[in-house]
Amino acid sequence: MKQQTYYPEEHSGICVVKRPDESVEDLIKRFRKKFSKSGLVKELKERAYYEKPSVKKRRKRMQSIRLIEREQSKMDKMRKKQFKNKFDKKGDELEWTFKP
Repeated sequence: MKQQTYYPEEHSGICVVKRPDESVEDLIKRFRKKFSKSGLVKELKERAYYEKPSVKKRRKRMQSIRLIEREQSKMDKMRKKQFKNKFDKKGDELEWTFKP
């Protein structure tokens, strides 16, 4: 098992220190991952232009509606799949007939 080394410089913002036996590509990969997780780019894009509070509320509301619809469609697909698998076996098929 490798011994983990503590680098205090890495805990002060978006900074990476080259570890022993680490290639430059791995170092860049760690930096990109840390940078994307920080959310700095997203915040810069949001602050680039002023957004009225009402527009911000509307955008967040629409985003939550999309998320709820996406989750609902996933649940519907899962239910259909479970229902289909339940009655897929031979002999268990239901016949629907209407007799007036």
